[in-house]
Amino acid sequence: MKKDFLLKIEKILLDKRHELLNKVVVPVDIDLDGDETDEIQGNLLLAINSKLSKMDSKNVESINNALLKIKTGSFGICENCEEEISEKRLLVNPIFEHCIMCAEELEIENKRNKRL
Repeated sequence: MKKDFLLKIEKILLDKRHELLNKVVVPVDIDLDGDETDEIQGNLLLAINSKLSKMDSKNVESINNALLKIKTGSFGICENCEEEISEKRLLVNPIFEHCIMCAEELEIENKRNKRL
């Protein structure tokens, strides 16, 4: 991959990681002491906040992995077929680890496995 493209991707990844790590978590005043509806809503809000926090952690981990791949020279290589992932695809999402063809195959396989 071209050096200027990798520098551009690295900046995108660093900015996104900075944004995720500096996200201000606003404590939500959740009412669990009201009636049954308040308790259900409160538990739902707690679950959603927890899920979002886990997603952010997973995204930071993926970003760190992509940055490491840039440093080691393996960024932009499909983890399945080892072909180059298109720059256009990486600009959409720099943490993609599969080319379009392999991603589609994996998606079909995952759908097939869910049906079983």
